[in-house]
Amino acid sequence: MQRYRAALDTLGGGIAAAVAGMALIVPYDAGCGTDSSAMQMTLLTITVPRATATGAVFAVVAAVLVRMLGNRTAWATGACAALVLATDHLLVASTSATLATANFLDSLAGGVLLGAAGAAALRYRPPAVGYLLGGLTGVLLGRHIETIAAENGNLSVLERAFVDLPPDWLAVLAAVLLAVCAVVCGRTSTTHPTSVQLPFAPIVAAAVVITTIAVASERLTPGTHSWIAITAWLVAVVAAALIAALLLPGRDGTLTLLAVSLTATGGALATVHAHWKLAPVLAILALGLFAGVLLPRPQPVAAAAASVGLSVFALLASGAQHHDSWAALLGGCLYAGLAGYSFGAVTTRLAASTVLALGVVLVPTAALTLQYRGCDALPSLPDRVSTAGDRAAWTAIGLGAGCLAAMLVLRRLRPERDEPSQPKPRAPESERTD
Repeated sequence: MQRYRAALDTLGGGIAAAVAGMALIVPYDAGCGTDSSAMQMTLLTITVPRATATGAVFAVVAAVLVRMLGNRTAWATGACAALVLATDHLLVASTSATLATANFLDSLAGGVLLGAAGAAALRYRPPAVGYLLGGLTGVLLGRHIETIAAENGNLSVLERAFVDLPPDWLAVLAAVLLAVCAVVCGRTSTTHPTSVQLPFAPIVAAAVVITTIAVASERLTPGTHSWIAITAWLVAVVAAALIAALLLPGRDGTLTLLAVSLTATGGALATVHAHWKLAPVLAILALGLFAGVLLPRPQPVAAAAASVGLSVFALLASGAQHHDSWAALLGGCLYAGLAGYSFGAVTTRLAASTVLALGVVLVPTAALTLQYRGCDALPSLPDRVSTAGDRAAWTAIGLGAGCLAAMLVLRRLRPERDEPSQPKPRAPESERTD
């Protein structure tokens, strides 16, 4: 019975995280080649990143709160959030709901789904692996789906942004699976702490780092040419990431610092458009995740250094900044493998710490917003595209180097002897059925 429950929890956590990732991902090239109005475009480009940042913070809040109430509450909360996602998509498609309102509702439901599913799935290894694999896969699939939507001129901005991400059938499937997980969940002996004992540190950490990243990304646009302004905002992001890492217990902040560096690297790399090219990227993502889980000694510093090296590759490699090129495919595979390894190798004391790192991956960094990916990024403007791509790559290098330095500071302030052992646990006794 325990084996079947573990398989069900793994499937439910993985699909829930994938749905949440697709719901929260920020579009790259929305609206190009369509008859979308200026108001729709403005709402999409301004409100979507802000809503994603809000949803990422809500994910950490949900993970903290439902974790204290037990597994059954966590699964049930995730099921309700997935149902809200599906309902929101259906209402947007059939009513005159405004883009901004639907966008924020979508992001809040996606954030609660990400946090609640994380609180339930990150209790022991099989569901934790499924949750991480689903979340990272949702990010990659979400970006690919956006590319398909952008190439289809028959879909409006509203339909591309909210009907396809995530698909309604997948959100409904997630709701059903999480509801079943809640029903079959074993009895738990849960203590309900008082308000004085609430673990506010992960929530404050999420507010600090995610807000700073979102504000920096909003202030730095493709039209920003001042290196002083860019450097100042990058220093602010690294400082916020270090503060957040110090707020988290032990070395939990290591994963947050890695997430900031990885997201910047991903923003500097071009994406792959061909459908078949997505298969090797997802396969290498899974291999990297399993390598991180199975290898006995995690190497987060090496992973951070590799992220900087990948940003250098984006700067120097010919074609790495051009969509659907072979260099972009190679960069995408290396990025997927590195991201999978980082999330698989670095374990955390709190589920909210891992949820925070996933939330950081979903929020666009300055490296992405400095990269010119708008509707004017046409082959007729190669110099403009190349210049913006170089700035994005240099920004990713700066953020990666800053996060690497912050990680070394964290390791110096939090010695390894203070860390708990990191076993590969089975389901805890309190989670087993009687």
